[in-house]
Amino acid sequence: MLKGKHPGPALWALFLMLFSLSASAGVVVKHDAGELRLEQTPQRVVALNWWLVEHLLALGVEPVGVAEAEGYQKWVAEPSLPEGVKSIGRRQSPNLEAIRALEPDLILVSGHLMAAVPALEAIAPTLVQTTYAAGSNPWDRAREHLVTLGKVLDREAKARQVITEAEQNIAQTRQRLAHAGLVGQPAFLVRFLDDRRLRIHGDTSMLNQALELAGLRNVWNRPTNLWGFTPGTLADLGGHPDAWLIYIEPWPEADQQRVQSSDLWPWLPMARHERVTGVGPVWTFGGVASVPRMARMLADQLIQANGTQHP
Repeated sequence: MLKGKHPGPALWALFLMLFSLSASAGVVVKHDAGELRLEQTPQRVVALNWWLVEHLLALGVEPVGVAEAEGYQKWVAEPSLPEGVKSIGRRQSPNLEAIRALEPDLILVSGHLMAAVPALEAIAPTLVQTTYAAGSNPWDRAREHLVTLGKVLDREAKARQVITEAEQNIAQTRQRLAHAGLVGQPAFLVRFLDDRRLRIHGDTSMLNQALELAGLRNVWNRPTNLWGFTPGTLADLGGHPDAWLIYIEPWPEADQQRVQSSDLWPWLPMARHERVTGVGPVWTFGGVASVPRMARMLADQLIQANGTQHP
């Protein structure tokens, strides 16, 4: 009777090595600073950009630290930031010592802080994702980035679910506006910086994606910067007598009163015809969660301002 041969020591060593490599392979993703390899799923995450915070929260992950946490609560608002999340400096100049003290195992940063990446990588693995880039659609990039982040955090299925729900919500908003007869309405989309300066958002902005996906029409067609807006003044808002003026909140009451008491305000067609409405707060440079939320708020305000009943 023949006996089965047992693997020799060398073969056992090969088996163990292959098993070890398979067990520790973790995840490998490409990002704006090259390739990120992680052997384990990160548990303590720091985010240095608000849209990255938004993506974390949408995936059900609570960051241990974010840049300008108080500002996030004011300007972004949703998804809400849990109490106790540490603020680790400004978005443009994060506090490296505060980040190190949190002992993160992943740092999320936008490419606009690329110069700081070597210092951040000395603290923890760093994932660099940039939504706003020349020649790209920020809505497309945001969805791609969310899937990548989902892979890194072992939540890819959740990321795809968030995207599907966002697209469904936008489609429902468009249907509401169509039912109200408001699809195709022209609009300016602005954020007031004070009583004189404002930002007018064009076709490469994230909020424009919400505007047009909801079925509205952005009438601003002048060149925009990398972030998708053009610095402007009230004088730039003429020329479209049927357009709505949609401003992003918060807009401080004192600034609002000064603008509306200016000599130019009464001459604006949207002011004369009461086609002015505010939405927000919502982050102008947000991620996947901001777009359906912005579209929904647009629909709510326009339907209410237009006096149209809706289901």
